[in-house]
Amino acid sequence: MGEVQVQLLSEGDVLSRPVRGKNGLVMLEAGTVLTEQYIRRLRGLGVSHVSLEARGSASASGGRSGTAAAAATATVPEESVRPEAAAEAAAERLKNNDAARKEACEIVVKLAMSDQAAGRLAAGMMEDRFRRQFRGIVTEIVTQRAIAEELGVLLQTDRYLFDHSLQVALLSFVVGMAKSYDMASLYELTAGALLFDIGMTRLPASIVKSRTELTPTERAQVRKHTITGYEILSGIPGMPAAAARCALMHHERYRGNGYPFGLKHEDIPEYARIVGLADHYDALISPRHYRKPFTFGEAMEYLFAAGNYDFDLDLVQIFLRNVSMYPASVVVRLSNGQIGVVADVEHSLNHRPVVRIMREADGTKVAKPYEIDLLNYRDLVIVHAALEEYEKD
Repeated sequence: MGEVQVQLLSEGDVLSRPVRGKNGLVMLEAGTVLTEQYIRRLRGLGVSHVSLEARGSASASGGRSGTAAAAATATVPEESVRPEAAAEAAAERLKNNDAARKEACEIVVKLAMSDQAAGRLAAGMMEDRFRRQFRGIVTEIVTQRAIAEELGVLLQTDRYLFDHSLQVALLSFVVGMAKSYDMASLYELTAGALLFDIGMTRLPASIVKSRTELTPTERAQVRKHTITGYEILSGIPGMPAAAARCALMHHERYRGNGYPFGLKHEDIPEYARIVGLADHYDALISPRHYRKPFTFGEAMEYLFAAGNYDFDLDLVQIFLRNVSMYPASVVVRLSNGQIGVVADVEHSLNHRPVVRIMREADGTKVAKPYEIDLLNYRDLVIVHAALEEYEKD
C-alpha cells in the first residue's frame, strides 16, 4: 500500500516497515498491528507518514479483505497490548474514587504549606516568596478536576510513586524559582513535575510494584511510560504542552544516552531537564530493594560528577546551590555520636547547617536541646541523615 498519512490511519492497519524515532531507534516493528493507542502515540510524537501493508492483502488480513479482517486475524503479542489495556481500564476505574482524589489533593496542598517544603531551600531569604508562590500554584493545579483525578490514580497505584512525584515537583519548583521563572513558567514546570511519572500508572501492577530486578522485557515496557504519560497529559484540557513534555522527555540525558529519542544538550526542553535532574536526585536518596539510600552528601557528589554527562552542568550547579543538602527537620548523626535535627541553614555552605542537639554521644537525652552551627565546628561532620521524625522517647 505504501506510505500513508498518520491522520488517515485506521485501527487494524499493519506496518510494512518499522517506525523509527529521531535517533534511529525502532519505536514500532514491521508487522505491528496498529491499535488506537498506537495511532494516538504516533500523532502525539509528530510522525507524519508510515508505510503500511496493503489493506486486504494476504499478509495483512490472512486472505480476507478489509481492515476489520486485519484486526481480527493479525497476531499481536499478548504482553504488548493486553496488560496495557487492562492497566488503562483499571486507571479509569480509579479516577472515579472521589475519596482518593480528595485525599491526594489534600496531601499535595499540605506539603506545599509545610515547613519541610520550605526547608528544601538553601537560601532562607527566598522563603516567604517560596511559601506564597508554591502554595498558590499547587492550589491552582489541584482544583482542576482532570489533574486531581490523575493524582488520585497515582496515589492508589503506588504510594511511593505518589510521594516521589511530590518531591520532584517541590525540587523542580525550587530550581525554577532560582532561575527567576515568572508565575506562568513556574505553573507549567510544577504541573509537569507533579504528573511527570503518570505513565507508570498504566503499566501492569506486577511491574510497578515489583521488588525484584526487572527482566529485559519488563524494562522495555517501563520505557513506554514516557510516551504514555505524554499522551495522558496532552489529553488533559488546559494542560500546557511544555508541561506534557516533562513526562515525555524526563529520561533524556545530556550526552544523548537517554530515551525515548536520545536527544542531546539544548534539544532537551529545559523543564524536562529540571524534572529529570530532580527525579534522579530524589531516587538516589530514597531506599530501593536492591540498595540503601544515598546520603544527601553522596547524592550531591553524584550529581556533580554527572555534570555535562547525564545532566547539564550549569543546571546541576544551580540545583546544588539552591536545594538544601540537609533540609530543616532532618534527623542527623554527627561524627562524634551526637544526634540532632537540622534547625536552619544560615549561610551559603548548606552542607554545614545549624543542628539542634537532642541526644549526646553516649545516648543521653538532652533535657534542654541546644544548637550548634557546624560552620564553627570544623572537626564535626554529618555521617548520617534521614527524612524522619526524631524519636522523643
